[in-house]
Amino acid sequence: LAAAAPQQADAERPPWMDPQRMFEQLFGAQGEVDERILGEIEVPAEEERRIGRRAVEAYLASLKSQGTRVVNRGRDVQYLRSLVDKLHPMLEHRARYRSIQIFLVLSDRVDARSFPGGYLVFFQGLLDKAGNEAALIGIVGHELSHLDRGHHTRRIKEMKLAQRTFSGQPMAANRFPAVGGVLMRSWLCPFRADFEREADLDGARWSYLAGYDCREMGKLFARLAQQNGNVPFAIPEFFRSHPAGPDRQRAIVEQYQKLQLSKPNPNLRIGTEELRARGGQ
Repeated sequence: LAAAAPQQADAERPPWMDPQRMFEQLFGAQGEVDERILGEIEVPAEEERRIGRRAVEAYLASLKSQGTRVVNRGRDVQYLRSLVDKLHPMLEHRARYRSIQIFLVLSDRVDARSFPGGYLVFFQGLLDKAGNEAALIGIVGHELSHLDRGHHTRRIKEMKLAQRTFSGQPMAANRFPAVGGVLMRSWLCPFRADFEREADLDGARWSYLAGYDCREMGKLFARLAQQNGNVPFAIPEFFRSHPAGPDRQRAIVEQYQKLQLSKPNPNLRIGTEELRARGGQ
């Protein structure tokens, strides 16, 4: 009940005091129309992988130009591979992402990224600061979720839709407003915090099903938020790439509670020593 009060207050505020609501009133909310139009566009697996390969190569080249080393073999890469292999069978589209390529950036930055086609990039700082294997495998699951849910292919579809729309090809007059709305929302709302929430919950669920205490993932988000000053977001959600750390932790705890009710497991692993030993290697 305590959490309901702010939601009610937000609903009663005029639109001009709520940038997210104002955005949706001006340009419409992303919903069924977007999904229907984008669903008409196909992205073959090989095309996605080709796009992803170019994107990850450009990203890694940028890091290397700054003097940062990147490796794709070694003890830590093998360790990350073992965590990916534990979760890979849980992906709905695991056949599409049969081959997952892993890169490790030798930087103390705490970060991880996924790229279209099955490319994962982890930073050494994440392994050093995760604290335990349960937290780390949750992050691995988060990045795999972006692939499995098609978050990357959606961006590719939006680009292909824009190319088709402005290529001069004829389009029915009654279709243009809907297509224009999809493109406008994709351009003005490039970041999708809801994608990050979905990936968090998948990472938590998959790690739990693999026998880990997914609450450790939430604790990691909380620690990182605290280290960053725990400053509340002052910008509207459609400009954020990720939800606030404390919000992410609460959602993961709620996911844990639901999982304990549906699939009780009193013997969940933390894996502090496993992370420290990197799988005993």
